[in-house]
Amino acid sequence: MLTLTPIERDMHRLLRSLAKAADPAHPLSACIGYKEFVQRVDPHGLDPYTSQGQMPGLYPKLGHISVYEHQHGRPLLSALVVRKATGRPGDGFADLASQLGFEAAEDAGFWEHQVEQIVRFWSADDPVMLMDSAMDQVLKELGSIKRAVRRLSSRANEKD
Repeated sequence: MLTLTPIERDMHRLLRSLAKAADPAHPLSACIGYKEFVQRVDPHGLDPYTSQGQMPGLYPKLGHISVYEHQHGRPLLSALVVRKATGRPGDGFADLASQLGFEAAEDAGFWEHQVEQIVRFWSADDPVMLMDSAMDQVLKELGSIKRAVRRLSSRANEKD
């Protein structure tokens, strides 16, 4: 499981607050442009990877946040950060989603669905949903451990 760096936690907190404040009937209202996002998360330009308009440093951090969210069974939170001109995320979002195993990640419908899920999940402010999401991941990890133990056990039996 990944952990977030301090600046990534700040980014995560801002994205969650945007999702919580959004109207579930208009989920795209939660989206924020890359530059505005950087200015809000690091207004004094203290982070060397995002300060002074160095956007390439931002993209791996957003990707890390989405992998973190995926590992916790939640929608890809970085979907909320978009290009101002198009109102859509950069190509890196679809690339990452494909790497995480999502089908049709390059389709605009996939991105829009992620935004809807993000807003629905975080605006619900439902601790049961959060706990269910966490529990699902724990059960998934336990299942992986169980399968690994069985494989090891069968290999040990084959050697005997």
